[in-house]
Amino acid sequence: MQISRPCAGNNARTLAESATPEAAARGADGLGQRDNEWEELMRGIVRGSLGLLWLALALGAGWSCAGGGQVSSTSSAAPTTGVEMGSAARGAEVYAQHCAVCHGVRGRGDGASAYLLSPAPRDFGSTKFRLVSTVNGAPTEADLVQSIRRGMPGSAMPAWDWLRPCDQLAVARYVRELAVEGRADDLQRLAQEDDEELAREEALEIATRAMTPGAAIEIPPDCEGNAVDLAAGRRFFVENCALCHGLDGTGKGGADQINEDGTPAFPRDFTAGILKGGASHADIVRRMAVGLPGSPMPATEFKDPVLAAQVSAYVRSLIKPGVQERVVQNRRLLNARRIAGRSPTEPADPAWGQAEATWLPLMPLWWGDEFRPEGCEVRVLHDGQTLSVKLSWEDRARDDELLAQNLFTDAAALQFWRGEQPPLFTMGESGRPVNIWQWRAGWELDLERVRDVSARYPATPPDMYGFTDPKSAHLYLTARAAGNPMAASERRAAGEMLTAEGFGTLKLIAESDGKLTARSAWKSGYWDVVLTRPLAACCPGELPLTPGEALFMASAVWDGAAKDRNGQKAVTVWHVLNLEK
Repeated sequence: MQISRPCAGNNARTLAESATPEAAARGADGLGQRDNEWEELMRGIVRGSLGLLWLALALGAGWSCAGGGQVSSTSSAAPTTGVEMGSAARGAEVYAQHCAVCHGVRGRGDGASAYLLSPAPRDFGSTKFRLVSTVNGAPTEADLVQSIRRGMPGSAMPAWDWLRPCDQLAVARYVRELAVEGRADDLQRLAQEDDEELAREEALEIATRAMTPGAAIEIPPDCEGNAVDLAAGRRFFVENCALCHGLDGTGKGGADQINEDGTPAFPRDFTAGILKGGASHADIVRRMAVGLPGSPMPATEFKDPVLAAQVSAYVRSLIKPGVQERVVQNRRLLNARRIAGRSPTEPADPAWGQAEATWLPLMPLWWGDEFRPEGCEVRVLHDGQTLSVKLSWEDRARDDELLAQNLFTDAAALQFWRGEQPPLFTMGESGRPVNIWQWRAGWELDLERVRDVSARYPATPPDMYGFTDPKSAHLYLTARAAGNPMAASERRAAGEMLTAEGFGTLKLIAESDGKLTARSAWKSGYWDVVLTRPLAACCPGELPLTPGEALFMASAVWDGAAKDRNGQKAVTVWHVLNLEK
């Protein structure tokens, strides 16, 4: 793998420093040296040696690429020949691979998955960016990089901190270009609607000015947060913020609100602790000072900097400790320990005591007021022949009934990819299929006998279908006659193995029926689900698994009580799964 040159402006600073608003004046430089270290780390993963990976994870945030696995000509590691690392041209490549599916090819918030997401993806052409550090609301390069690195908790945008620093910077520069081009398009369209002429050059000049950062917001010193400070902050909050955020800070203050683009706006529930822009003193002061451009959240001018600090202290007092850390979508390492006995197949098997538990944050693709699990606990074991994965998550209602059109079942899935560069975590890409293991709670009730409507409605007349010739009776069950696996005449397992190459391509792996076992238990508002499969591939299209190798794994859960189905679910990003040798 050849890299043409390090990022422009390379020096010894880390992107973690340059990506903070405080460092905006110093610039958001790339990291040629760290990019090269990152490439060596990824080569180690591809070779199957995880020593460097363990070292990177031990070093933590200092290695911004820890847990990655991006080493192909189209990956985050290797730009197309002749494209300068850190440039907007390189950013276009990374954007097309990772961002366009939500934000759209031209950044107008109209990607293929946009209809599945709430809040909606940002339309960059509006030039209204929520998280900014300048008095005029135009984002600095560092603001954009920080949003890419951290993601947007409370939305479907995950953290992209595993991307190389140069590529984070490159995407930020390309997003700025998209914003300018999109804004210029809108200006010309509006001029045409008013029967006026606006030259492209003039439109671009106006758009460029709109995206030119102003002076940095001044951050007053933090206060002590004592009783006097909190009382003063509370009084200001009640008088100025409670109308939207509620007297208790839960975001239920008044009438429905709408963003400038017509999408629904949801005032932040501070007690949930999930703040898109962070929960530090400086983060909260910036949000108050400039508001959230494009949303109903207005800018607030504080003539007394002490009062600004007191309001910040009060808002922080509403936030539950540790929530931010639990919900941020950072890539993690999962270790599948090899055990001497047989891999467990039941949730209560004592063998699970040998497994390491890892917390994976879950990200709802469609946020709402209903309860959502913050994440799931994952344990993985293998015995050299069989791999077992145990997923545990909070679900306050057991939904395992499917025999009605208005009922939806709880479900869970694992997604796997082995290779240098995983496709986007949204169910693969064309020509790059992913393997999926899925469990449905409703199917466990069908293991003994596939139930019919009479199982839910015992008083149903036995001749509900009228008289039918026994030889043609199956034709009256059209889904079953058509071979729909959801209407199978027998259920050999509560799980199934599927493959997908993007939206609308999900299909059952042929000859895989019964090869994946699934067992579950629901108790006191928690699901424990165990999925088990032989390491050796048994069917064409199935991913073979080998001890001593690493692969990528993501997970998803569906909540039947929230009417989750299809793309309405909560997901994780790709994580690295190491199968002990």
